[in-house]
Amino acid sequence: MRFAGKVALVTGAGRGIGFASATELARGGASLVINDMDGERLEAAAAELRGHGVEVTTHAGSVTDAAFVEAMTTRAVADHGKVDLLLNNVGGGPPMTPWAEFAASDLAHFRAIFEVNFFSQVLVLRALLPGMIERGYGKVVCVSSMSAVLGQESGSAYASGKMALHALVSSVSKEVARKGVNINAVVLGNPPHPSRTEGRQAYLDKLSHFGRVGDLAEFGRAIAFLLSDDASYISGAAIPIDGGLLTPRLNE
Repeated sequence: MRFAGKVALVTGAGRGIGFASATELARGGASLVINDMDGERLEAAAAELRGHGVEVTTHAGSVTDAAFVEAMTTRAVADHGKVDLLLNNVGGGPPMTPWAEFAASDLAHFRAIFEVNFFSQVLVLRALLPGMIERGYGKVVCVSSMSAVLGQESGSAYASGKMALHALVSSVSKEVARKGVNINAVVLGNPPHPSRTEGRQAYLDKLSHFGRVGDLAEFGRAIAFLLSDDASYISGAAIPIDGGLLTPRLNE
């Protein structure tokens, strides 16, 4: 029960990495505040998470909306008295496909991708960080992608938005480490994705040192570790959870 007495806010918790991480936090005894844009999916996730015997409250809406973020975080603190742990998990669209080469890209689309992949995480972090500093305790994980490190053909907006997260984490972590707050990024590679083609998946599996897609539980456990006191001396890092994708294999 390493998260007993802790309150965790997880965005994008209705499925995938967010839900897997929330599950690990629930197993550890954390009270949960979970968010997703899909209200029906969010309530189904909450029902399953409550099966671990923890309190779960839900907030359906988009964390690109500053008013929604303010209302959600204010209510979370009012309901629980604090938020100790934050998983900034939102990213992706709108829409991510079809992608376009930079020279032919649309500036409005570029801005929209940044809203989802960078500014959404800025909004939630800004809302919760002052309370963490005041209490002298907080753990934050921001979810990034291997595209930030490797670049992404026809996806420069997405890769750039995710890399901006690395600079944010590195900068803010220096400001708050001595105030009791740890902030890290996780660089995800080859998690399950419903829209990935069979050919694309086979290519990523070949690059992985394990030769397979990552299991959602593997990502969830690693993120939960970074949100725990076991990771008390880790901050400002961009930590790969990628099956080795970022370290190329030199031999076939």
